[in-house]
Amino acid sequence: MIRFIFGLADKAIAFVEFCIVVDALLSWVIVDPYNKYRRVLGMIVNPILDPIRSISQKYIRIGFIDFSPLIAIILLEIVRRLLWLFYAILI
Repeated sequence: MIRFIFGLADKAIAFVEFCIVVDALLSWVIVDPYNKYRRVLGMIVNPILDPIRSISQKYIRIGFIDFSPLIAIILLEIVRRLLWLFYAILI
């Protein structure tokens, strides 16, 4: 049962990472933020990216490049690794 819960959390983190990558790629192709695909992805991705954007805009200024998707994926990977480390310790 515990393995199922940890596996489900791992798949959820992987899904969010995938959505972040797709949203970043779609932002280059579909500029309209009111597009139905961008809105659906925005509902999943924006709660994670908005706090990172507000912090990164203060401290990371390199032109008009948004590094928040990269930072979010790195942070999610750290959480994912810590999750499996905690699972290994728990078992």
